[in-house]
Amino acid sequence: MDNERQRTIKWIYAVIAVVLVLVTLAALAFAMQEHNDRVLSEQITETASELQETGSRITSIRDADLKGPNDYVRAFSEIRPLLDSYDRELQRITDLYNQAREGDKGVLSLARLYRRPRLMNWESMSEILEITQALSKVMREEASVIQNMAQLPERERIQFWHEHYLPLEAQEKGLRARLLIVGQRMSPAEQ
Repeated sequence: MDNERQRTIKWIYAVIAVVLVLVTLAALAFAMQEHNDRVLSEQITETASELQETGSRITSIRDADLKGPNDYVRAFSEIRPLLDSYDRELQRITDLYNQAREGDKGVLSLARLYRRPRLMNWESMSEILEITQALSKVMREEASVIQNMAQLPERERIQFWHEHYLPLEAQEKGLRARLLIVGQRMSPAEQ
């Protein structure tokens, strides 16, 4: 009977040891995931801030009181280098959001146990990033058109302006309006 009792005690100790190891591993996994989520969140916040700052600089130049073709040539010569920085930041934040989104979908995501899914946030952010990328593309096209216009003689600029620049400007305004609408759909907690 003592052998049987000792075997039972050994099994109990073994089960307790296995449970403790599993609990410890789960706690470590949870801590690592929380740390990674926090680091990713900080990177997204920092990149979003940089993107917003660059976008504000572009917008302040773009929305200045530009009266004629020469004002646009000057403004877009300032905007063109900012667009390179803007596109890098936009790509970085897109990559970070995709990484975070994939992490939320993960099979072993512990966050699913205690966090609400952020599906609306992902959908809205995907749409915002898509519109922002389209807006950046249009502004690059505008900059190219303005650069081409600067090469023309003064008398040809107005016709070129109407035929090539104004349709892009209308497209830009439409994208800005869509961006505003999508941004307003997001709740403050999602932003």
